[in-house]
Amino acid sequence: MTFLAYALGLFVLALVIFVIDIMIPSGGVLIGVTGLLILGSVYCAFLHSVTTGIWMVIATCLSMPLMFWLFLEIWPRTPMGKRLIVEPTPAEEFVWSDAGEAGTPTSLLNTIGVTMCEMLPSGLVQIGNKTYEAFSETGPIEEGVQVKVVRLDVGRLVVIPYRESNSATPKSVGSGLDRPAADLNIDSLEG
Repeated sequence: MTFLAYALGLFVLALVIFVIDIMIPSGGVLIGVTGLLILGSVYCAFLHSVTTGIWMVIATCLSMPLMFWLFLEIWPRTPMGKRLIVEPTPAEEFVWSDAGEAGTPTSLLNTIGVTMCEMLPSGLVQIGNKTYEAFSETGPIEEGVQVKVVRLDVGRLVVIPYRESNSATPKSVGSGLDRPAADLNIDSLEG
């Protein structure tokens, strides 16, 4: 038997072992065997002649991507592939947790509610006559505090404490923040 026959035999055997690996997962052992058979095939082809060796390298480079493509097409249809790849079942309707009961969850944005319990940082908020699960963006909030819904995040309402401002005067009046810089006796930063 010539080296050419060995090269072709090892190459075909490598392809067969690869197909077997598709059907029977071996944790990479059969892929390793396939690689060794391919290397042996190329080695024997080069022992026959340099031209044959080069053609064997070209055949390997062309067949491996084709085999991996077939692997991706065939393997999910095998019994093992069907067990390992779970097809997701689409939900009939997307719901934002309990906020989905309000119709469209975005209708709750910028609404004002009252905390039903201490939020450390999550808890329950009553908006209208319904209770929703919420998350405090600013940390713990006491029970009975008014909160404002600022956004929706992973099925929960995100709230911040809400404080009504009835006066038109800014809260900075008398705090020193409304005085000119010259009155504050601050040394110049330029020097």
